[in-house]
Amino acid sequence: METKILNQIGMTDSEVKVYFTLLELESSTVGPIIEKAGVPDSKIYAILGKLKEKGLVSFVIKNNVKHFQAADPKNLVNILNEKGQEIEKQKRELEENIIPQIEKRRKLTEDKQEATVYESYAGIKAAFNLILENLEKGEEYQVFMLGDSLKEKRVIRFFQNYHKKRISKGIGVRLLSHTEYKDIVKKRHKYKAMEIKFTNQTIPIGTFLFKGYVMTVIWEGKPTAFVIKSGKNYEHYKDFFEALWNS
Repeated sequence: METKILNQIGMTDSEVKVYFTLLELESSTVGPIIEKAGVPDSKIYAILGKLKEKGLVSFVIKNNVKHFQAADPKNLVNILNEKGQEIEKQKRELEENIIPQIEKRRKLTEDKQEATVYESYAGIKAAFNLILENLEKGEEYQVFMLGDSLKEKRVIRFFQNYHKKRISKGIGVRLLSHTEYKDIVKKRHKYKAMEIKFTNQTIPIGTFLFKGYVMTVIWEGKPTAFVIKSGKNYEHYKDFFEALWNS
């Protein structure tokens, strides 16, 4: 007999065995129950106690000896109903109290401002991993493109490897580049799931915007990434990007 549903409503395997044993025996002392159900004699009274609490077992005393018997199986439906009521109660508690508190704490975390500096080639890789870790498939980020460093072989090689990972994750990107670098961008830095526009206006070169972060990357000398987590700072840069993009 399939008994998984009984486990799901809160009965242990031992409780199920004892309950079905009592259904067969109709009325019994603990000895035959232990033997037929195959449960340890040291645990039988604890199991019967749990079944009594669930309304599945009752007992009568005959000649000063307890005889146990299984209650109506329809009581199992009552257990399920009670469990459903408890779930509804827990759901209301989550919706009315717990979730608002979690959201409040998350908002405080999101509003927390911090700055991190990543140095060296390995540091740059770690900084760019923040983009891949914070964005989901179908989301995008925005970039004010790099300048002269776009021509360097190490930069070209770095972005070849990085964009493979970005594309595999399904993350999109929009780039604004100064017209001065139009040829190198089109030749060496154009990839799938990428939109590029060019402008003659002055832009904050090497700036990457993603989910509350503003990252400025400098490749000259020792490669360095300055990462600022700040919702307000991000919104300012994002508004500037969108204004240029739409113009």
